[in-house]
Amino acid sequence: MTSFSHSIILASCFIFLSNSKSEEEFYKMDEMTRLFSPSCWVPGKSRDEVMNEFFAGIREAYDSLMSNDTIQKDLDIPYGPDENQKVDVYGDVKDNLLIFFHGGYWVEGDRKYCLTPVPATLDSGFAFASMGYGLATNDRNLSDCVSDAVKGVEFLLQKYPNISNIYIGGHSAGAHLAFQAAVKVRNPRIKGLLLFAGVYFLEELVGTEIGNAINLTIDQAKLNSCDPTLSDGMFLMKTFFVGGLEAPKLIEQNVEFVKGRRGILKQFPHLSHYTLMTQMWNDYSMIKYGLGVE
Repeated sequence: MTSFSHSIILASCFIFLSNSKSEEEFYKMDEMTRLFSPSCWVPGKSRDEVMNEFFAGIREAYDSLMSNDTIQKDLDIPYGPDENQKVDVYGDVKDNLLIFFHGGYWVEGDRKYCLTPVPATLDSGFAFASMGYGLATNDRNLSDCVSDAVKGVEFLLQKYPNISNIYIGGHSAGAHLAFQAAVKVRNPRIKGLLLFAGVYFLEELVGTEIGNAINLTIDQAKLNSCDPTLSDGMFLMKTFFVGGLEAPKLIEQNVEFVKGRRGILKQFPHLSHYTLMTQMWNDYSMIKYGLGVE
């Protein structure tokens, strides 16, 4: 099992938590990186405080689920040869399934640590599939992440042929992958998207610390940016969730995405990029709304 530590997971955002980067150095980052970095925008708390609270919340979810023998689990199901090309399924898979992608700006994160939506999902009559994917490190690029997302969704469609009601969700970069997978697979069994604090338009990331970490070129950014019109004609229920204490560029992108009535935007003024996720452990309202079972 992957150890739960800051060196393994950067918790659904890319915030550069290495000990070599001081608080002062962090705030000297280039302005565009800062505008895309959620840890800069939680008032009254240091980034370490914000992240420690987030890690505690997602660890509680993981530990609780692992110790709960009443929840059916099918873990580490491979859909490809690589270590991250695996999916974990929670709950009894019948007719309803929510597939969920973790965040981490495509370079960090883990399917084991995006499980706060599980209780609400199961309570809504859905099984929950936490989808891993190869990260954009070494010889892999962002297109490879998208390809894995597509493969993972196609794998589950084949594994569970009797499911007729599939939703795809994700947090942060995972929301980007969720949208890309849905519009590329284009299967009528996919009924909706639940997109939490997503990043969709990538050209402004080129040259930032975030973009440089995944060797993002302008061509890769253009190729992998989300085009809202690609979901036209798919009859998808698309719900976008974003907190008010969010990185400005992420708020901007979510507002821009739903223009032209291409989705519903649910805004939560007192939630951050991180509490948007951790609150779902006890508050079922966002998941139930997105799944249409409220």
